[in-house]
Amino acid sequence: MGLIDKIHCANIKNFFRCCFLLSIGVLICGLLAGCHHHSQIDQAPHWFQQYKFFEENDYQQYNLAQIEKITDNTIIFSAQVRDFYQAKEGTYWTANGYQEQRIDSFVDFLSHSYEDGLPPAALGHEGIIKTIETIKSGEIKDAPSLYSTLWQLEIALTKAYIHYAKALAYGAADPKMVYGQKWLYEMDSITPQFITSTLAATDTAVGYLRSLSPVDSNYVALKQELKKYLRFKDTTFATIPYIVAKEGGVAKNIHLIGERLQLLEEIGAQYTASDTLTPTLMKAINRFRTNRAIPVSNELDEETMDALNWQPQTYINKLVVNMDRLRWRTANKKGASYIAVNVPDFTLEAWNADTFALKSRICCGKYKAYEKPVDTYKKNGILPPRESETPMLYGEINYVVLNPEWKIPPKIIKDEYYAKMVKNSARVINREKLFIVDGRTHKRVIPETILWNKVNPKNNPYQLIQSSGTHNALGLIKFNFPNGESVYLHDTNNKGAFKRRNRALSHGCVRVEQPLELATLLFQMNDYDEEEMEQVMIILGEEPVSEEGEEFLEKRLEAEQKYYESLGADTIFYRPLRPTNKMLKKKMPVFFEYYTCFTDETGTVQYRPDIYYKEENMLYSIENMCR
Repeated sequence: MGLIDKIHCANIKNFFRCCFLLSIGVLICGLLAGCHHHSQIDQAPHWFQQYKFFEENDYQQYNLAQIEKITDNTIIFSAQVRDFYQAKEGTYWTANGYQEQRIDSFVDFLSHSYEDGLPPAALGHEGIIKTIETIKSGEIKDAPSLYSTLWQLEIALTKAYIHYAKALAYGAADPKMVYGQKWLYEMDSITPQFITSTLAATDTAVGYLRSLSPVDSNYVALKQELKKYLRFKDTTFATIPYIVAKEGGVAKNIHLIGERLQLLEEIGAQYTASDTLTPTLMKAINRFRTNRAIPVSNELDEETMDALNWQPQTYINKLVVNMDRLRWRTANKKGASYIAVNVPDFTLEAWNADTFALKSRICCGKYKAYEKPVDTYKKNGILPPRESETPMLYGEINYVVLNPEWKIPPKIIKDEYYAKMVKNSARVINREKLFIVDGRTHKRVIPETILWNKVNPKNNPYQLIQSSGTHNALGLIKFNFPNGESVYLHDTNNKGAFKRRNRALSHGCVRVEQPLELATLLFQMNDYDEEEMEQVMIILGEEPVSEEGEEFLEKRLEAEQKYYESLGADTIFYRPLRPTNKMLKKKMPVFFEYYTCFTDETGTVQYRPDIYYKEENMLYSIENMCR
């Protein structure tokens, strides 16, 4: 064979050798890829060998029958769960009898679910542990009992996993159930696709669940605060007795306050507790008060002592329910510009183009006390909302009413006005500057012609309307947005109410302490110039400050004279001040919310009273989320 032939032959051999190696490489890559996409099933642990009668094939045949029996009464989204198991053609947690590493990892994570504001017991942790102990004990003596127990564990783990994922991504409690008809948000509901994706991620269950935990700063702060109190979960704080003392004073047991504040990390570890109410301790007490909306002072009081005696579980409960609120998915999200009313904090915040624009005190709907113990009013563990509560809702302010009139709702007429009208209608009408419209004819009525003692209060045809002006219950400005509860933001003629701490006073609407500032913000968002803003102020009763303003006022007076002359015989019903609607091209989103724990501008967690008693509803829903 010549040299050329030898070289050619060698090249051919090398070519086939490369092809062979390439084929082996492709095969290995395929196997590795297959290992990547299919979960690794371990052999049963050594202790499982005590069950000599266990047969994998028999167990999987048993499971196939059980899978067909899965219904919505067994687990949420049962169709997706059945599809998951049928696609696997077997079990996941109890494949080969018992996947110890897989189960131990998840159960350990489950035992720490409280860190996500989810009680382990609510996810069935105790039952899972008992089932595992039963399996490990070796007490099960026959195959049918073993297969039944293994399947019980299988479905309990899958159920806990799904509910954990659902709670982190969408919340554990149902807001509509918690708030009843007072919840008017449109929700982003959990989808079958979410469940399918969740089940597909079982191989990385712990990592997947961690990835679902919200990352916004408010949630992270509450989670960190919860971690602090979980250290004392099984602890009962000793009651600090009521102490009378002023700053600089000495009194028995003051050292207990310092020790408690150190325990709560409200004062530095370097502080040495004593029975003197030092400036350092007083400063820490006032910081503690501020974070709980308790007035600051230079002395101790009963409210502060009560707050200092909160038990760890009180803090844990408040943090748990507010973390869950933050996980709820509403269809409407906060954008760059919005108004947010936090009812328990009695405040309103406005943002414009991602810039903080305004914070104002508010008054909200009052909470009427029950005549009987609260528990007697609960339905399926849930306390229904009270009629005058401010609802939780989303809306968009589409116009501002200057000098609004108040059309008094029929129920308020029946409950509050009817008896007064029967007693002395003239006095009520003159004092509150009311006029009356017949609901049947929609025409004004001369008040003296109505015999109120002959009117059926349950079928009253007359509308009472309070005329515009500073006497009006809505004040000088009303912010309107469509919603099913007929509530809105408005000014008020009762400015003194904003000085009160508990400002749950209204029939459901939200009174704003700084209505003019809020209206100015909305008008500026809608590109009002100086001339247009002056016109707004003139309509509200201010004097003109420019020639253009004087000209605007003169034209309004001329138009008013023509309107008066057009009334003819109806001039007896003339009212010189009437509402003016200012439509907004750029609508302002508004959110009515309910947070009893939240962070302030410094990131410090704040605590507020549960004025509508929703926390018990939340806790009940969370604790029963797997039922």
